[in-house]
Amino acid sequence: MRIIAYIEEFNIVSVIVRLMLSTLAGALIGLERRVHGKSAGVKTFSLVCLGASLVMIINEYLMYTYPGGDVARLGAQVISGVGFLGVGTIIITGRNYVKGLTTAASLWTTACLGIAFGSGFIAAGLIALLFVFLIMTVLSGIGRKADAYTPYIHLYLEVSKESGIETLYDYVQKNEFRITSIDKQQKIALNDNDITLLIEIDMHKRINHAQIIEALGKIEGVHYIEEVH
Repeated sequence: MRIIAYIEEFNIVSVIVRLMLSTLAGALIGLERRVHGKSAGVKTFSLVCLGASLVMIINEYLMYTYPGGDVARLGAQVISGVGFLGVGTIIITGRNYVKGLTTAASLWTTACLGIAFGSGFIAAGLIALLFVFLIMTVLSGIGRKADAYTPYIHLYLEVSKESGIETLYDYVQKNEFRITSIDKQQKIALNDNDITLLIEIDMHKRINHAQIIEALGKIEGVHYIEEVH
């Protein structure tokens, strides 16, 4: 506890430790994103966390050098500024995938971790880092399992212009499902004789989405199928 108390004071040792912890925290979160093939990785997250930490150290330095200043001003600018950086990681693909939301959120949280370490609140930073990893590992796995059994499924399909839609409707009616939305896409299909569709199916009960995709993939006239989120 004495060590933590010493680090939370403003001195050259605490500055070094704060910057080291910020760099490490950002690198660990960035490594998790890179392992999952995301655009922002180790360097991006490390720099964001380190930069936010440095801002808070400068804030504290200015507070001691020029008493009476607003100690929260620079940190507030970091929080809002990183929000714009995170937006750059969010993309919408040709199949209406929304990608990058988790990366954007984790970038913003990483900046907040940097603020915690930079302000000297080491204990809060370490506890928050633990929770970040719990969210990205345990809760992420639970979320994927829950998504795989929701009553609604969103699909991108490439089907035959002649029989694809008809056989698709036959399958839905036979299983007492309901198509809640269907949207013809302008995207060119792999097969020139196919059309591309985005549909949402209400199955009225929890069914493993993998089973639905497998069954639809066997229907005559359905040449490509993929779940979208």
